[in-house]
Amino acid sequence: MNDHDRLLQRFLDHELTPDERVAFLQAVDADPALRRRWLNLELVVAEAAQLPRIVPSATFLSQLKTRTAPIPPSIWMRLRAAVTIPRKLEWNLAGAMAVACLAVVVLAGVVQMMPERIVEVPVVVPPAQTASFASATEPKVFVRLVLLQPDAQSVSVAGDFNGWDPAQTKLERMDGGMWTVTLPLKPGRYEYMFVIDGQQWIADPLATEDAGDGFGSKNAVLDVDV
Repeated sequence: MNDHDRLLQRFLDHELTPDERVAFLQAVDADPALRRRWLNLELVVAEAAQLPRIVPSATFLSQLKTRTAPIPPSIWMRLRAAVTIPRKLEWNLAGAMAVACLAVVVLAGVVQMMPERIVEVPVVVPPAQTASFASATEPKVFVRLVLLQPDAQSVSVAGDFNGWDPAQTKLERMDGGMWTVTLPLKPGRYEYMFVIDGQQWIADPLATEDAGDGFGSKNAVLDVDV
């Protein structure tokens, strides 16, 4: 793993200091291959967050706890333990005969008191939990936009994907003055611009392509492929 790989991993884990974040964004701006790897990893992280999480039901947990609880010893097991525990005794013939007779009487009484029974242990099979994944009619790709603006009070993005309305898509401020947002977009070609503090419109400095807007300025261009 080289320095760029470690920097990319720490960026995804939100472990970078503000100075390291600036260095990472500068490296992304200078290296298209690193930028593509970064966007691909962001896509994996965003899609993983959308997966449903299967949580065991309270009934299943209760049944599991009941089945794994220790079984109390029966009367026969306690009696056998009491009889088989080694003891140091001093025997004589009269005492041995008395103890033997007492043991026979006790054993006969226990056998008569214990009714014949069959113990049925229920086997509980928890209901199968299935996760249903709704298939979308059209595939979507999660794209993350990032802008470094430490002095900005608010940042939004306007483009073909939201009708050029900056009020619909706000960016979230991160450490070090970095602003970011993740967009679910259908495959296609989109033009967009960032809006700083609701007034200043600028193109994305990390965009690999731009296009004229017909008024003398340039829009950033984003090509989304599946």
